[in-house]
Amino acid sequence: MNLKEKIGIHLDQIKQLKGVENAVLTQRDGNPIQSSGVWFSKDEIFNVSSATSAIFNVGIHLHPNDLKYILIEGKKAKILIAPLNSPIHYSLNKLLVDQGILDNKHEYFIAITAQPDTNLGGIFLQTGECLKNIKTSLITSGESFKPPLIQFDHQKIQNIIQGFSIKENHNIDCKLSPFSLSFSERISIELRKVLNNFNTAIPDLKYAYITIEGGFIASKILKSQEIPIYQLDNISAMSYSLFQTANRCAWLLKKMNADSILLDCNNSFQFIYGLGKSIFSTEIGKSRQRLGLIRLILPQFSKKINNLIKEASELQEHRSFDIKTLLGELVIK
Repeated sequence: MNLKEKIGIHLDQIKQLKGVENAVLTQRDGNPIQSSGVWFSKDEIFNVSSATSAIFNVGIHLHPNDLKYILIEGKKAKILIAPLNSPIHYSLNKLLVDQGILDNKHEYFIAITAQPDTNLGGIFLQTGECLKNIKTSLITSGESFKPPLIQFDHQKIQNIIQGFSIKENHNIDCKLSPFSLSFSERISIELRKVLNNFNTAIPDLKYAYITIEGGFIASKILKSQEIPIYQLDNISAMSYSLFQTANRCAWLLKKMNADSILLDCNNSFQFIYGLGKSIFSTEIGKSRQRLGLIRLILPQFSKKINNLIKEASELQEHRSFDIKTLLGELVIK
């Protein structure tokens, strides 16, 4: 039995859990190694693997040393993304590093799609065991490899290049939308009040912010002394990008929008809630808060924030202008 067949057996064990639809082990560059479950088409594995790879890479960038898993939740499904190089498996990781199979760059991860009412506890337990078994298979196989695992000949490379060819489109739409969401002083104060109340409700809060379209912070509260203010802007932009990519991944898989994302780390949780074209994100320490309680509290505040953002959007007039008309007026003048 070769290595991929062994990996397939471990993935099948996850697939047997009630509510699990598919599981795939993927390289960090988006190439799938082995999968288990039913897919709508042969190309879907590659599409989903690429999307989950983008999510995984942003998650690793946000939490490079202690990310345990990423959970994307929507109305039709839950998507779990967990690195093979989990920080909780120190002894196995050391053996793998010694053999040159993986390093601290998290070269592999597993992505699982499950129904929305699936018991996550069982999935987490089985996933942890699966990751251990896959690592053990890598160690006992004696193989030493690093990505990319898939090799392409000249013809395959040409086929890929041709796949990016697009026909010329002469019907260019020159109309641009200058709309940018802004907040009145009253709404800004109300948003700040919501964040202050959230800070009171969550004792171990590190930071919380509201990000509008484009990754710009509309309101924030920073409690952690370890994070400089300028770094929070970077975290905000990356979190916004992560949520938008998760939305695309959820649409590829289930034709749904992502409602929320949880990044579970060794010492903290980061939550990202979608609010239309905006997000509400926060990082909370684990020392004084239980996950279940936090998940009950957060939707109450995200709903209040969402109502305020909707109110701000309704107060503004959406306008567009035709750049050809604008340039024509300049020439006449």
